[in-house]
Amino acid sequence: MRKILLSCLLVGIMAMPALAGLNYPDIDVKGDLSFKSITADKYYSSTGTVLGKVDYVQLVADMSLSAELADNVGLKAVLRNASTQSGGNNADLNAVLSQTTVHNVYLDVKDIAGVDAVIGRQNIGAKKNALVFQSSKADAIKLSKKCGPVDITYISANGPEKSDTLNAIMLGGKIGPVDAGLTRYTQEFPTTYSANEVLDITVSGKIPVGCGIDASVEYAMQSGKKPTGGDEKDATAMLVKLGCGGCDMAVGKVTCGLTYLNTSGDKVGSDSKNYTGVNPSLKLTEIMSDISAGQKNDNLAYNNSADTIANLNVIFVNVGLAPAAVDGLTLGVAYGTYKRNEKVNNETELATEINLTANYKASDAVSLSLLLAQMDPGKAMTSGTDKATKIQAGMKIGF
Repeated sequence: MRKILLSCLLVGIMAMPALAGLNYPDIDVKGDLSFKSITADKYYSSTGTVLGKVDYVQLVADMSLSAELADNVGLKAVLRNASTQSGGNNADLNAVLSQTTVHNVYLDVKDIAGVDAVIGRQNIGAKKNALVFQSSKADAIKLSKKCGPVDITYISANGPEKSDTLNAIMLGGKIGPVDAGLTRYTQEFPTTYSANEVLDITVSGKIPVGCGIDASVEYAMQSGKKPTGGDEKDATAMLVKLGCGGCDMAVGKVTCGLTYLNTSGDKVGSDSKNYTGVNPSLKLTEIMSDISAGQKNDNLAYNNSADTIANLNVIFVNVGLAPAAVDGLTLGVAYGTYKRNEKVNNETELATEINLTANYKASDAVSLSLLLAQMDPGKAMTSGTDKATKIQAGMKIGF
């Protein structure tokens, strides 16, 4: 059924230019081009193996199309082309263009007997559920309804793997100044377990001290059984964030944040205690995010792979400054320490990393960015103790 709906939506996208020629419906087109030049003196795989020096450039083009088909009925699509060029894999123009994909395409229907529906390929999940499932596309039907102070959302999806069936029920509401949420994800036919269930609890709000501190806590409990028997999955994860959105000082506007991540891991090498979530999306420091992804981080939908989120104890601190003397400039520094809760190679010290960033908004449409990252591996990383450095320069143009 979902495939039939998706096929109908794709036909609708293909028909958009013809409909635009008839001035029906009104079509809104937006997009951006993102260019990056990246140099890393050492590239680490997800297992910590050093793969050597890499130099490459990356171009990502996104185009968003939206149209109003009728009252309270919209059709939206995102087309994406992402290409990477380096000394060993330069591609011709036709090869680059062939990588264009329909990233998202869905119907957005409002207020059918008080229920909102999103039908088609879409991003399901939310930022507040970062430990479980976030920023990942799937063919899905999402229904939402507000019942008094409580928001209720039901999702039925195919994904993130082709053979998976994913269902989720989300409850959320506001208790005074505090936002609270309870979500249960059920994933059928995952890679290792016959069923994977995650219960996710989220609480967020603002602490009224000084210039105001934004605080959030997420706690996830994962369970599931293997089809061939064995230990039942019993894993947990916790994510705590504190942040100050901005304090005006003589030098400019200062922001800061503190993140703490703790995930369970197994002592004996099986995966019953390894927390995996469904398809979590976390990004802290740059190089360690690359390692967790098992590939060069492309700033698209960042997804952790396999068990790389498991068995971690992370403290991440970031500070930003928007200098009063230079309009549009933002400077940042971030530092992260990574440890294993359970020993690997009889060690717990995984890595430390520092990131320096500079971002400049030249206009509403054009922005520039520069990143310098250095990661110092600990003895729990199998590759040894070679430091890794990454330099990344980028430009983004909106239209």
